[in-house]
Amino acid sequence: MNRLAGNAHPVAEPSGWLNKNVLLLSLSAFFADGGYQAVTAVFPLLIIFGMKEPPYVYGLLLALAFGGGSLFAFLGGMAGDRYNRKTVALAGNLLIPLMSIAGFFSNVWIVGILFTLGWWARFFRTPARRAMLVEVSKPEHRAKVFGFLHALDVGGGLVAVIYAIILILYHVSYHDILLVSIFPILISSVCLAFVHYVPFAAATPSTGTVPASKVQFPQYPPRINRRVFRFVLLAATLFGFSYYALGFPILSVAETQASAALGVLTFGIYLGFSSIAGYVLGSSALRPIRALWTTGYALAGVGSLIIGVSYLVDSGLLLFYVGAAALGIATGAVETFEPVLTSYLVRSGDLSGGMGLLSMSRALGLFVSNVIMGVIFTADQLDSYLYACITAILGAGILALTERWLHRQKTLSSDFRSKASSEP
Repeated sequence: MNRLAGNAHPVAEPSGWLNKNVLLLSLSAFFADGGYQAVTAVFPLLIIFGMKEPPYVYGLLLALAFGGGSLFAFLGGMAGDRYNRKTVALAGNLLIPLMSIAGFFSNVWIVGILFTLGWWARFFRTPARRAMLVEVSKPEHRAKVFGFLHALDVGGGLVAVIYAIILILYHVSYHDILLVSIFPILISSVCLAFVHYVPFAAATPSTGTVPASKVQFPQYPPRINRRVFRFVLLAATLFGFSYYALGFPILSVAETQASAALGVLTFGIYLGFSSIAGYVLGSSALRPIRALWTTGYALAGVGSLIIGVSYLVDSGLLLFYVGAAALGIATGAVETFEPVLTSYLVRSGDLSGGMGLLSMSRALGLFVSNVIMGVIFTADQLDSYLYACITAILGAGILALTERWLHRQKTLSSDFRSKASSEP
């Protein structure tokens, strides 16, 4: 039973893709990342260099954050379908500052728990926010809208990295940088509170109410959509196995270049390319499923391989940064086209739950990835990046086969219609 009180009032459709609600949701993402991405960038340096813990402790804390996050993504998705999505998204967003409050403490486990709780809150609010974005935009604008969201989302992260680097260069402690990050996160919640959530485009192709010519993904019967969505979730999980926290490349660069600031700059390059890619790819006419496995999953595997080779041959900064840029472009594609595909494959009444399943699949992969990366990274950094490369390519392979299967279904359907029309 849906209880989306206040979300079903009619509203005039805006003429363009960038309406007030899309802008406010995207600004909320910008300021949220402008806060917690500073925590993400500094956290590995705090744990490894500040608290003198081994890399596997960092990997364990990330695994806890993402492993539990998978459950909270699922719960947030279910809550978004049952209750008001704006309320669910805002409740999660208001708890993200817990990771900033970790700056008050010096015990590694208290810091780790607060960091984890903040990440769980982020996972909880994401499915409802994505569903809101689908419902306040037109179907033909979805790729562009999600690309714009990702561009501002990651743009905020880039701002976070810039001020984190400046503060590090001015010898501000890692703990204090965490505390500073709380202010943009609070602004993010203010932006979200001002969203006037009255969806006008909740219908998806699976309901049969959206013209096929308006979207970049063909309409198929519900049973095919369900099967494709299962393949997407499987591929997202496998990609999650490769989708390690950028803290590992930060540590690789900081160690080889003997500079924490250059390590954090790796994250900045990743975010910069990710932001640009999200907007450019979202504005393109690429087919979502092909763009996802080529410019997303497969390119991520190449990026991990480049970073591993750079560490092996001690090539200097340039190759590290090329690998980070490749990972950034891949992430821009993934964050744009995964939710777009989900919006086409899942019924509107289950949209938040579908987004929750997507986030849960990725988070489960991240849980496994960060445990394995932490262990392998401690023993041999090259092997950890090779592991990430292989699992990303496997995820790409699943989606490539899915696309081929879909093409086969379309061909069979066309042949059947042609045969039926030719019979007397």
